[in-house]
Amino acid sequence: MKITYIVKLIIIFYTAHLFGFDDQQKVLDKVKAQTQKAGKAEIAFIEKSLKDNRLLINNEVIKRFKEKPEKIKTYEQYKKIFVNKERIEGGAKFFEKNKKLLSEISKEFSIDPIVLVAIVGVETNYGSKTSGFTVINSLYTQAAKMPKRSKWAVKEIAELLSFCYQNNIDPYSIEGSYAGAFGYGQFIPSSFNRLSIDYNKDGEKNPYDWEDVLGSVAYYLVENGYPKNSFNFSYKSGIWHAIRTYNRSDKYANAIIDLRNEISREIFLSH
Repeated sequence: MKITYIVKLIIIFYTAHLFGFDDQQKVLDKVKAQTQKAGKAEIAFIEKSLKDNRLLINNEVIKRFKEKPEKIKTYEQYKKIFVNKERIEGGAKFFEKNKKLLSEISKEFSIDPIVLVAIVGVETNYGSKTSGFTVINSLYTQAAKMPKRSKWAVKEIAELLSFCYQNNIDPYSIEGSYAGAFGYGQFIPSSFNRLSIDYNKDGEKNPYDWEDVLGSVAYYLVENGYPKNSFNFSYKSGIWHAIRTYNRSDKYANAIIDLRNEISREIFLSH
């Protein structure tokens, strides 16, 4: 019986090694192949980035996913994280400080400007909370240790390496969220590559420049179905669905709209 049990353990171990998602070399090979296929980064840059000793598994990423507020909290509990005095007053101040820019973007994209304020308020508290994790390691951890997110994360690492190569950026210098988003608008790499814009026309799509960020958030929403010149913020409206694409969570979309409404009220009362 003992021998049979030991044999079973050996089989399980080698099966996990050969086919499991913790086979880190297999993940790296997939990233390399996908980045090469995209044709936007040289092979030497790709290999150097993936062989870097700074490439690490971060177990805190796995923990954060297990504790995602939208999964474990009721909406009222979730709402208190984002729709509170600090973010409402901060949103009103951010709006006043950037009123001219927001007005320009609002007119160009036919979008409510305070929705943009609410999104950057929830995502980074108006630019004050943008980091905490090395983005490539957040994505690498998901690719190597989280089977349900592995395929997606491999694609995002490839997108990140393409972005870094094209802009002469060290991939390990980009800080962001445990999910792999970065910048004031918290775009994931594929969204940044495809849906961010150079709004101020200075030749660079800058994730830490408010002109580019707010313009990019507006463009992202419109590209994801935001109905132009609409003021219907009700549950499951066109605006609600467009906002939901940002985080794929009903609670997230509800919180953005609730924060938007509270900021609007704060702006009105302050005049």
